[in-house]
Amino acid sequence: MQTSWNPNLNWQNGSGGTRQKPEENWNPNLNWQNKPQTEDTQKPTTPNQGNPGAELDKDAFLKLLLIEMQHQDPTDPMDSDKMLTQTSQLAALEMQQNTNNVMQQMVAQMEKLSAAMGTSQSIGALGAIGKMGTIADNKIKLTGPDEIIALKMYLPEASNKDGITLEVYDKDNKLVYTEKASEGKEVSAGHFTMEWPGRNNDGVYAGDGEYTVKIVYNNQQGEKITANYGTYPIEGVVFKKGIAYAKMAGQEVPFDQLGEITDYKFGGGTEKPEEKPEEKPEEKPEEKPETENPKA
Repeated sequence: MQTSWNPNLNWQNGSGGTRQKPEENWNPNLNWQNKPQTEDTQKPTTPNQGNPGAELDKDAFLKLLLIEMQHQDPTDPMDSDKMLTQTSQLAALEMQQNTNNVMQQMVAQMEKLSAAMGTSQSIGALGAIGKMGTIADNKIKLTGPDEIIALKMYLPEASNKDGITLEVYDKDNKLVYTEKASEGKEVSAGHFTMEWPGRNNDGVYAGDGEYTVKIVYNNQQGEKITANYGTYPIEGVVFKKGIAYAKMAGQEVPFDQLGEITDYKFGGGTEKPEEKPEEKPEEKPEEKPETENPKA
């Protein structure tokens, strides 16, 4: 017979038919050691839960002080300094209890407020789906002359046949690089990737630092459109450990890292204002020519 371990009893069933019991068995549920039952161990022991006299509160402290004063020796009355000390202890105890109660109430209110704010932020995050989100740190960083940066852009609308133009600006908002792409054909709306070799139009290294990137073009109606690097449609929202993330450009970005959310609709096109009907001028009644009164 194989030896089997019984985790509930914490001792082994021997193959010889006798059960060898270890000296002590710790039971974490009862928090005491299993020993042979005696008259003392058979008596249930219960903690002082629910016993109002288990702790000395301020009322009991005051009663003890009054009883002590009533039963004091007339020939040797209580020292006034001792009485003052006990009274001060009573006041300090009451103040501490009141402070603890106030702190507990404040903690409970803060927990409720935090939960309410989390729910409100979650609902607000869902309302961002379909809008355009701009990452707060939407500048590119150039760190070396051999670096070629792939720029993932998003075109909210299709271009006309003039193509699109990439523009790169330095920290002083000075244009350092331009490049024309897809000239002579239309570019569809959506994600579009271009590369910048980190140089100006003369082929000289632009220098380490941060740069702002945008694509400028005309849509099919001839209107000028500017697409900024770091601005993408919010395609969905995911929640991880109570934190809302926006799904954009194939990544999940926390909402606290978004600098702006605009109403430019996902799928292209801006919201056109409602066209008001043309107001027709009021028609004035025709003036009849004055007729001369015949002379009498």
